[in-house]
Amino acid sequence: MRTAILYNFLLEANLMASIAIVLMMILRKTLRKPLGNAALKFGWLLIAIRLLLPLSLPNPFIHLIRTPYAPDEAIRPIAGQIKVRLTDLFDLLSRGRDRNPLNTAMNNLYNGMYTAQVPITLAKIYLAGVVVVVIWFVIANVRFRQQMNAGKIEPLTGKVEEQFLNLCKELKVKPLPVYYVDPLPSACLVGVFKPYIALPLTVSPSNAIHVLRHEVCHYKNLDHVWGVVRLLCCAIHWFNPLVWAAAHMSHTDSELNCDDTVAKTLNSEEKQAYAGTLVLSATRRMAPSIAVLATGMTQTHKKLKTRVKTILESKKPLKTLSVSFVLLASMALIGAFATEEARIKPRLSPFAKARGFQAVTKNQEALDYGKKLMALPEFGLPENEDLVYEVVTEEYAKDEYLVSAGPKDQDVSYQDVAFDNMGRLLYFANFRSPFEKARATGEFTLNEKEAQDLAEDLKVFLRSVNPEEAMRADSFRVAGTGTAEDRSFVTFIFRDTSKNAMNGGLDICSVVVEILPSVRIVKLLVYSSNLGGNG
Repeated sequence: MRTAILYNFLLEANLMASIAIVLMMILRKTLRKPLGNAALKFGWLLIAIRLLLPLSLPNPFIHLIRTPYAPDEAIRPIAGQIKVRLTDLFDLLSRGRDRNPLNTAMNNLYNGMYTAQVPITLAKIYLAGVVVVVIWFVIANVRFRQQMNAGKIEPLTGKVEEQFLNLCKELKVKPLPVYYVDPLPSACLVGVFKPYIALPLTVSPSNAIHVLRHEVCHYKNLDHVWGVVRLLCCAIHWFNPLVWAAAHMSHTDSELNCDDTVAKTLNSEEKQAYAGTLVLSATRRMAPSIAVLATGMTQTHKKLKTRVKTILESKKPLKTLSVSFVLLASMALIGAFATEEARIKPRLSPFAKARGFQAVTKNQEALDYGKKLMALPEFGLPENEDLVYEVVTEEYAKDEYLVSAGPKDQDVSYQDVAFDNMGRLLYFANFRSPFEKARATGEFTLNEKEAQDLAEDLKVFLRSVNPEEAMRADSFRVAGTGTAEDRSFVTFIFRDTSKNAMNGGLDICSVVVEILPSVRIVKLLVYSSNLGGNG
């Protein structure tokens, strides 16, 4: 796998997710009650989706941030910008007359960015980090399961078992295995594929049903699956502290959402008893770590205070606000995946019909006809501009006219158009387009079909403004592509293969087309001048 693919995913996912995590921190602090814990939990799910899915959707505007200094097409614009910024930083820090270890290190990093040694080394470090974190998670879970298996005393029996079965029936959940475990600080839902509930041997029968209700709600809310999602996010993005913080916060919000689910089914007296059970569990101050696939009731006093208050108050969130959050967050998720440059559809539109050529014998006729040509939609020039038009004639081309348009009181031309006395277009140039500065960067290419389609469109246009030359254009080639000032260009050369067949034909016309941000002709040149008959 190329490092560019890896960096595209990691940089885009962490940038978008980090912004979302910071926003979630603010929402948790300010709008928890009106939003509700279920909405917050949904927000964490969307962040996890962004962190885990290596998906990129086309964005018609993302090309605007592509840098010409990261020409590799596999590097998408966000990764390209970060690469260039880091390279510039290393270059800046490597400067200085006095050579010191920092200058030397930065110079090595600067050179390594160009030779790809730095990205390759970082990729190896990243993969090593993933392996270490995964091994840590595996060891933690294996040890925890061994402790659970060693501490199992007996399955649930008697009156408590009967209450538990009735509880599962009430909550419409398939009964889970339940075991007493000792020592065990707090009840927990253990495992993912074959989960079971572990109860401390010291739990009283009066508290057991509340504890079991809590763990069954964890199972019903799929919180045991959430544990896997958190571990995957932390393992893949182990280098991002915000991801670890998000894992802890999402764990807390899952507990609070579970409390909400439990509280919905309880009356006021039962809520007080349930809250009392939580307070008792807090005295143990121990719970499975985030690395372990198990849920636990135990939390710190600060978090416990929030949970108890939420249970006793049982205020419903604002439905309108919660629904609005879900909708906006879902749309934001789609936007967070829109990091790929949209595949261009280089078609010239709208297509021009035959203009009805007119003979031009006077300067005024040439002026009017030149304005008409410049207004063609294929040239994409701004409408209603206050420009001054003038006709320029040359002694050596008495049958040709050049109309120039520019601003008032300035000796500069914005665009020129030339045609012969029969109205056949010979030349057009948009001087405000930076195509003359364009340099080849490899940012975009046209595949064979795209080039063929655009060439056919251009021939339709050429036949409408110079049918004699265009009818002889029976082949074409893409002479080059380039970019300048966030614009992309492609140059076509049209040929007449019946002439000079030994060399593949005679070039008769060149057309420069701006592909991004819009498809339009910015320069056109018919190589033959003083057309007579068929050129």
